[in-house]
Amino acid sequence: MPNAFYGKKINEEIILNEEETAHIKITKKVEGEIIKVITEDGFIYTATIVKIGKKETTLEIIDKEKPQEDYKPYVSVYLGMSKWDRMHLLLEKMVELRANTFYLYRGEKSDINYKNLNKFQRSIIETSKQTVFAHIPQINFVKFKEIPKKDTLVLDLDGKNDNLRKVLKELKGSQKINLVVGPEYGFSKREKEFFATNEFKTVNLGKSIFRFETSVIYAMSIINYEYNRLFI
Repeated sequence: MPNAFYGKKINEEIILNEEETAHIKITKKVEGEIIKVITEDGFIYTATIVKIGKKETTLEIIDKEKPQEDYKPYVSVYLGMSKWDRMHLLLEKMVELRANTFYLYRGEKSDINYKNLNKFQRSIIETSKQTVFAHIPQINFVKFKEIPKKDTLVLDLDGKNDNLRKVLKELKGSQKINLVVGPEYGFSKREKEFFATNEFKTVNLGKSIFRFETSVIYAMSIINYEYNRLFI
């Protein structure tokens, strides 16, 4: 059951689309009931259900609050295209851990090539509803060579840095951190050479061999801990 619903704000009303209206019905909400709603503008709205229709629901705004969601440093996650079930899990957990934005690239070892991001964004919205994250993260495509070098950590089994905490201390004061993880089969030799040539900070996470989604969840958890990020 979602802890908030997702809608589009129009003046003093919020409209829920057909999919959200289905959720209203599944959760047995009724007209006159008060619910929480997020709309991607950074506010959490308290609203009354005015009318539940076949394909949309109309809400009347009662109140709004702007939650403290200024998580610092700002974390962007660059993901190599991989099978959907693994990526779905990763997105879900990273939204819970308050990653700020996502980028999807096609690595040389990616065995899939996504053409649109609709289901990715929908997964992000669903988790944002569940965890009541008003600043809903966005996801965009990016080319591999467009991944920024500054304040970027590349998670790689062959990474030359074996202490993530030490690398994070070197980045103290940075307002933004980029996390890069390869597709499920890892980085190609040419991609690793690109990171080395451009002096990216490549980090291995110890002697355990993680799945790609585990590695970025683990790294994000350490970032949150080191910066006390979820409590500021």
